[in-house]
Amino acid sequence: MTNHKHLSCGNAFGRARPLSVVILGFLSLLGWMRASYATDVEVLAQGRGYTEGTIFVGGVLYFVDFSSSDVLRVIANRVESVWHQEGCGPSGLLQVPQGVLVACYSGNEVVLISLDGKVLQTISGDGAGHLFDGPNDLAADAKGGVYFSASGSDKVLGKVYYRTAGGQVREVAININYANGLVVSPNGKLLYVAESSSHRLLVFAISADGSLGPQREFVKLGDILTAGRTYTPDGVRIDRRGRLFVGLYDGGGFAVINSNGKLIQQVEVPGPHHANLAISPDGKYVYGTTAFDDPSGRDDPVGRPGELYRVPNPVGE
Repeated sequence: MTNHKHLSCGNAFGRARPLSVVILGFLSLLGWMRASYATDVEVLAQGRGYTEGTIFVGGVLYFVDFSSSDVLRVIANRVESVWHQEGCGPSGLLQVPQGVLVACYSGNEVVLISLDGKVLQTISGDGAGHLFDGPNDLAADAKGGVYFSASGSDKVLGKVYYRTAGGQVREVAININYANGLVVSPNGKLLYVAESSSHRLLVFAISADGSLGPQREFVKLGDILTAGRTYTPDGVRIDRRGRLFVGLYDGGGFAVINSNGKLIQQVEVPGPHHANLAISPDGKYVYGTTAFDDPSGRDDPVGRPGELYRVPNPVGE
């Protein structure tokens, strides 16, 4: 989730128009094009407000509508509501053994809900008494712990917190220029964090107790993606081979980047803003969210519609 907020909502669902997606590959930082081909984008949900937070819980796709403060899921080709809390402004989800953690960006809370939508716990600050400022996205480690970003604001830099398997929460990274999506590497040694306002990804070494080493720049998106555009990283996912899938809030789709920071594929998807994404359990598809600009032309969240789509995974399983 970027700091552009979206407050409209709707409830249409269906496999609507097939759209075109152009997948671009580059072999070097000079931008030499390796391949360009077209395939179909399936639009799975239309007419919603700002869609975000795509995850799979088993084989079921969950996502959020920030604008209506709903957690939703897709069952038998229909979207159904799982949980609603006025003022939450959900932006990220993560499955945990007890249910699903919800990052309430607007409510400055992380809420644990059961799979049938009962509130089990509400967390609004860490063990030192620091209150959260814009919880945004979440990522699990292999020890039962959870990292989550707090994006901050115009006056406060973003942070990363760590919630242990026992439920203790502590601050593990500070001074991030709008902390956003984050993922743990498959070997558990690295945490990648999208620093949206700096248009780059950061990387941290993970210690045995879950604490983080100093932040380092992993890659600046403008250095590896098509020249002449601004690229704002939003949601981040990682596959079992360590390839990063980065939603481009400004940039028209998503990018796949290897563990050395080199571009594998740049995927262009219709729509100006792409926030979060999820890789299907079988690895064959990428499910993502699209937000369109306010039809009135104002820089205002009201009236900005969102969609949920899927495309074939451009790098295979």
